[in-house]
Amino acid sequence: MKTTLFLFAAALSVACSPPPPPETANQPVILRPLEKLAGEEIVVLPVQYLSSTDTLGWYAQIRDRSALLAQLDQQIEAALTARGLGQTWTFGPEIARASKVNSIVMRDARSLSAEWLRGRIEASDDPMREPLATQLRGLVGLKGQRYAILPVELRLESNAGMGVAKLRVLMIDARMTHIKWVGEVQSVPMKTLSPALIASVATHFADLVVAP
Repeated sequence: MKTTLFLFAAALSVACSPPPPPETANQPVILRPLEKLAGEEIVVLPVQYLSSTDTLGWYAQIRDRSALLAQLDQQIEAALTARGLGQTWTFGPEIARASKVNSIVMRDARSLSAEWLRGRIEASDDPMREPLATQLRGLVGLKGQRYAILPVELRLESNAGMGVAKLRVLMIDARMTHIKWVGEVQSVPMKTLSPALIASVATHFADLVVAP
């Protein structure tokens, strides 16, 4: 009789236990494809292009497109520095300044020969095209680094009545001139073009490497 009562009480206890919250069973997996770079000395090159094909009319609202890309470079630096990479990584603004100082022997870091990277590309062990391969070796080798992250193009697109900014990103072995990874980050949808759009892209860029 005691055994029966014990089993009944145990069963009742299990039955009355609250179920685990749904998010525990279906916790989203956050992918950080570049997290292994967090412990390396990396060069983050300046963003190269701003697409002019948006259907939102936002591109026409941007009076100084070079300034907007420079702002994105600064936001990327700020986001990654806030996550502890400011001492080991070298960012777009510094690389751009160094390339101007050494302009006789080095290509301007904001105008690389990277137009072909705006098309369909994949990671490959084939050498990159010239003259981009030589340009990257020179810029990334400023401080003896090997690997670079190249933000190629910022695109403005419509998304269900809202607007988003998408940034194509490459990870490159500059010494071997191989494209090791190709991906994209996207801002949160917004109704208007604002500085918050650029900040959102930079935040999601940092998410590729390290958690907030």
